[in-house]
Amino acid sequence: MSESERIRRALAPLHASENTLEEVLDMIGRDETYARRTGRRAMRTALIAAAVAAALSVAAYAAGEYTGFFDTVFGDRAIAGWDTEHMVYTDADGNVWEQYDLPGQERTPADPEAAQALVGDSTASVDRSVTVGDVTYTVKDIVVDEHGMGALTYVMDDPNGFPGMTFDGGIMQYDPYTPGSQMPPVLASCDADGNAGRALSCVEMVSADGTDTRRTVAVYFAPLESMDGAAALRLSFGVVTGYDPATGAVEQKWGGVVFPLSGAAQATALTGPGGWSADISPLGLQIVPPAENPYGQNYYFNDLVIHMADGTQYVLKQEEPYMRNTPAGCYEGEKINFVFNRLIDPGQVTAVTALGKGSGERDGQPVHDALDLTFTK
Repeated sequence: MSESERIRRALAPLHASENTLEEVLDMIGRDETYARRTGRRAMRTALIAAAVAAALSVAAYAAGEYTGFFDTVFGDRAIAGWDTEHMVYTDADGNVWEQYDLPGQERTPADPEAAQALVGDSTASVDRSVTVGDVTYTVKDIVVDEHGMGALTYVMDDPNGFPGMTFDGGIMQYDPYTPGSQMPPVLASCDADGNAGRALSCVEMVSADGTDTRRTVAVYFAPLESMDGAAALRLSFGVVTGYDPATGAVEQKWGGVVFPLSGAAQATALTGPGGWSADISPLGLQIVPPAENPYGQNYYFNDLVIHMADGTQYVLKQEEPYMRNTPAGCYEGEKINFVFNRLIDPGQVTAVTALGKGSGERDGQPVHDALDLTFTK
């Protein structure tokens, strides 16, 4: 059976029109491109995401199939994290930028059996590729919770040896002015009609088993807006194709992989004081302010600790000793999401403590409140 016949049979239950079938076949057989500098984006992939999502099955993991993925994102093979030493960034022209500190991380590798029990049903194999310029990207696996927090992996094959890119300490750095260099990938949600939502926050960390022409990347992501109604995700990749130093114009070519969401890890509700609440899943923590929130997004937490039934603590964020075990975090409206760098069993969580500050207005006057919250089941 040819590839086109297989796709037609897969789409048959949708009663798709001939035009839709041709669109899908055309999408699979070509690269998507758009010029970011002019703000133009090719949206055809997103517009047919619903059809693609229904046609391409993404199977949940079975026992024994998860080991490589979990090892990459939550195991010994994952990058141990940044340390607290000063770093110096030098650009392609030899300019040395100001030193800065990077937060330290503590990583607790996931036990494969525990990982399977916690998120095995929420983990899926994608295994779909797109070639942009000379680089081939293959999205491998993904795990996500009900709030849209999670991790995925992709492999990039570049026969040119990743020009303009460095991977020091597991951090991927890009040079947007070097032809052949890659751009940070963009992860966006698609609804049931195939419309692309806002991009999700994502942080890339290169796994330890890379070569000069192949790299495996772990992406940890948190939503900037509600994931309700999301039927698929689109991961877009860009490669610099040209740079004019006289005008500063940068040309880029982009392509993407669209894949359906299949299962999500459920979160456990926690209650806090004064109308505050939180949800915790094996993958992340969402903090929700009171309905009448005087702070909007003007609040932050500098000390977040998850307390476990066995007496241990998972320090998610702490100013001293400058620890940050959340590789991705961002606001979703007034809610704030934190992705974990390890797996957590919500059933073993006894409390989450949060210290921080909130700035807002009360009775027409500015307020700056200290926040000392404890969330429990």
